[in-house]
Amino acid sequence: MSVLLLLAAAVASPVVDAPASVLDYGRLIDDAIDGGRMIQAEAMLSQWRADAQPQDGAAMEIAQARMALARRQDAEAATRFAAISQAGSTDCRVDEGLGIAHMRLGRAEQAAQALRRAVERCADRWRAWNALGIAYDAAKNWALSAAAYEKAFQLTDKPVQILNNYGLSLMAQGQAEKAAAIFARAQEMTPDDPRIIANGDAAQVMAGRDIERRPADDANGWAKRLGDAGKVALNIGDTARARAYLSRAVTVSESYQADAAAALAGMGGTP
Repeated sequence: MSVLLLLAAAVASPVVDAPASVLDYGRLIDDAIDGGRMIQAEAMLSQWRADAQPQDGAAMEIAQARMALARRQDAEAATRFAAISQAGSTDCRVDEGLGIAHMRLGRAEQAAQALRRAVERCADRWRAWNALGIAYDAAKNWALSAAAYEKAFQLTDKPVQILNNYGLSLMAQGQAEKAAAIFARAQEMTPDDPRIIANGDAAQVMAGRDIERRPADDANGWAKRLGDAGKVALNIGDTARARAYLSRAVTVSESYQADAAAALAGMGGTP
């Protein structure tokens, strides 16, 4: 079943915070990290250190590694997760975190190895499946990456990140039409996400279609989108459309669009 068909059937689930009275620090910190509540996670980790019992050591190490990963301190996270794994941990979060850290550090093969172990042990970890899709993309193993994204999509009620990654995968394969459809569905969920808007515009340009101004776009926002579209067209060798987009970018804006002007000048145009 395709991602688009799965998307139509997906139902968002409410997020329920863990009761504050439950002193299960590991679970509470996990919930805070996964919910993007880093200040709360850091406060709880600090309190856990103060209250720690001897048996808490391994769980606290995992929490500290996950915290480093969430802060995008990827080298530290990779070192911490690797040490925990070498100590014999079979906790799925360890291989998941190790794989994500490796992927961010450009170690796609090592990432795939760790992430495969994670999903073999815990097939319900959508973040591991999503990261595995990215690792397979790096190896241009498109069939496996698509299957990984499909699996991740089925396991989460927050599919925009997965749709974005799958759309980028399709663009890398030259399937711009399919990518544009994926980004359009993602934009329905998060209309103002600049990453989704930019990637959707790029897919539209690559598919040979014009981008459209959104009601929410002010003059400067629209000019930036036009400039970015022009640079995409230039990168794929469509000089006529590149010139048209870049020329519009420098004329519709209320402020100077330096990047668009420079790109246009580089083509021999007049900013």
